[in-house]
Amino acid sequence: MRRYNINSDWKFRKGDGSPAAVVTLPHIWDIRGGQNGNGGYVGVCVYEKQIEMSDDWKDRDIYLEIGAAGSVAEVVVNGQPVGTHKGGYSLFRFNITKWMRPGQCNRIEVRVDNSVRDDVYPIAADYTFFGGIYRDVNLVVADASRFSLDDDGSEGIYIIPEITGGGRGRVRVYSVVDEPEGCEVCCQVLDQDGELCAKATVKAGKEPAELFIGQPVLWNGRSGAYQYTLSADLLKNGRWMEKRMIRFGFRSIRLSAESGFQLNGERLFLRGVGRHQDREDRGWAISREDMEEDMALLKEIGANTVRLAHYQHAPYFYELCDREGLAVWAEIPFISRLSDSAAARENALLQLTELIKQNYNHPSICFWGIGNDVTMFGAEDWVEEALREMNALAKCLDPGRITVCSHMMTLAEDSPLSAITDGIGYNVYYGWYVGECSDMGVWLDELQQKQVPVPIAISEYGADGILTYQTGSPTRGDYSESYQSLYHEEMLAIIREHPLVWASYVWNLCDFASVNRKEGGVSGRNNKGLVTYDRKTRKDAFYLYKAEWSGEPVVHITGKRYKRRAESRNTIRVYSNAEDVELFVNSKSMGAMCKDCHIFWLDGVVLLPGKNDILVKTERGDYDDVILYGEPADEPSYLFRQDRNAEMREVATEYRVRNGYHSVYDTLDEILDNPEAKKVLEEEAGADVLSRPLLHTLGALPLESIARKSGGLIRKEWVVRLNERLTKVKKLQE
Repeated sequence: MRRYNINSDWKFRKGDGSPAAVVTLPHIWDIRGGQNGNGGYVGVCVYEKQIEMSDDWKDRDIYLEIGAAGSVAEVVVNGQPVGTHKGGYSLFRFNITKWMRPGQCNRIEVRVDNSVRDDVYPIAADYTFFGGIYRDVNLVVADASRFSLDDDGSEGIYIIPEITGGGRGRVRVYSVVDEPEGCEVCCQVLDQDGELCAKATVKAGKEPAELFIGQPVLWNGRSGAYQYTLSADLLKNGRWMEKRMIRFGFRSIRLSAESGFQLNGERLFLRGVGRHQDREDRGWAISREDMEEDMALLKEIGANTVRLAHYQHAPYFYELCDREGLAVWAEIPFISRLSDSAAARENALLQLTELIKQNYNHPSICFWGIGNDVTMFGAEDWVEEALREMNALAKCLDPGRITVCSHMMTLAEDSPLSAITDGIGYNVYYGWYVGECSDMGVWLDELQQKQVPVPIAISEYGADGILTYQTGSPTRGDYSESYQSLYHEEMLAIIREHPLVWASYVWNLCDFASVNRKEGGVSGRNNKGLVTYDRKTRKDAFYLYKAEWSGEPVVHITGKRYKRRAESRNTIRVYSNAEDVELFVNSKSMGAMCKDCHIFWLDGVVLLPGKNDILVKTERGDYDDVILYGEPADEPSYLFRQDRNAEMREVATEYRVRNGYHSVYDTLDEILDNPEAKKVLEEEAGADVLSRPLLHTLGALPLESIARKSGGLIRKEWVVRLNERLTKVKKLQE
């Protein structure tokens, strides 16, 4: 088998008739529209390339291999349709041999469509669906007898390493070989130094190869991510055909309500972040260097796990997680708005199959995620059936890994959905969308008292933090970096106090594109990241987690961007993993700062008019400093509220309002207090959506705000229709 990269010199044209251009893959169209809230082109675009068929390819099979295309791709060769792939995140191949013409130039077209469809997931989600061929494209030329190229994009080899009695290692190697008659698979296991550990040869298509290693070194997460290499050679009648080199690791994983997550028999509290693959001005068309930068951030913060949401990520990023020892939660985009059609069910199963088969051999992957926020539009019976089918498929394909599903925090603890997978995650946004941060502690206490039998993770929690917004009095919903820091201080303390939480994931590592969002004066962006979209700035909260999780010395003054302070007395806050921190103001010692875990502070610090030198120093000699100004300047306000009023006036013009009548600007509680208005909402939304837990958490929010914060999950046309009906319902007399 030979693989030829064909990324260069593709002719690209949009379906709107605009002029064609020559592009190099990976490629995304309308990146800026997808990240600034303006949208951009949605529909079919065509990538076209001329390929001259080499004489060496005669009597061999030719495959077009596409790393990923968002989200539906139709392949056409010399004007003849070859096949269609549905799903924007996984590798796929088509055998194009019979459409290729020897000795001629052959026209290959890939027609990519990023339109929302009810038969392809995701149908709706809180992130931008970029369009394009955004991973590598190759031609693969292979003999008829080969490690299969038709096995859902896999490598055709599945490695099962395990520790048997006495600490002995056993490796079982299952291979999928096309036309296996007369073929043998010769397997060797090499250690990290390339030394031979074991070897075995089996007939292709028969029993798996078994290889034994005495006392193998374990893949043990961040403590030591040791990997072996399987070298698999395919021979036909003694003639060598091809080779696969695949890394793998020995490790055991277990999850229970009593003992949490165990890696190699030891309990390990998993603390990490979620990650989206896009980045500013690149969309999904990111490079290895981009992925390495994200991995460097994960290592710096001290995370030992990462949730790769909400879809299959690039193979290289899983390799990085293998190498660096991060436990991975990998998942498919069965998310938010679901469809009960047979085609949609089939697509979810296909994407799960591709995720598992294509990433089966990565030791870092510990969890297969089969869904996220699946009850956002109601917990219908067929959703339970679909989740059970997907969980059964995951267990069939890979019984050795843990299945998980992320649910909204409104899911009742006795819901049958919570008992389908091995573990569950809750996406919890107390302290941001609803309530106070302390509500999460109360909620976790209630779960603990009810002795929920399924292991519980916090699969998402977070708050927006925009660097330009700074304040000495942060409050929920002000979008300030100051509040984001305060939020994470409280949430981190709550998680620390609840050992039943076996894993927690900050949402998110970096800000990311969400084309339907318009919040905090920023369009097209979810700003919950601990790092900015361009990866250039670590927000204050990043250093809180770094101080908590990493062994690297940390001392960081928060609020450095809040330089000009009008308050007469200030609180100076520091994140550090030192034992003591001393504060100096204008070279004068203020003494040791107060301490609570990794948070240090001193209240009542008086800043002189003009420039003030602030220095903090630890007993280790580490220090951090900043210059603050003790008087206001002629600059734009640090506070969001001024822009917010203008933004709300702009939003208010979108929906008609009548004095004395209801509208979508009324809160959910106000609507439900009026029987006539409640009936309208039930008819439009469905009574199941208005479940009791949902009322408890969202009742204080205006309906318009709920829709706007959904990131496009609640469609505008539905809000318009609902508003028209509500404006015919009189408000009750007070």
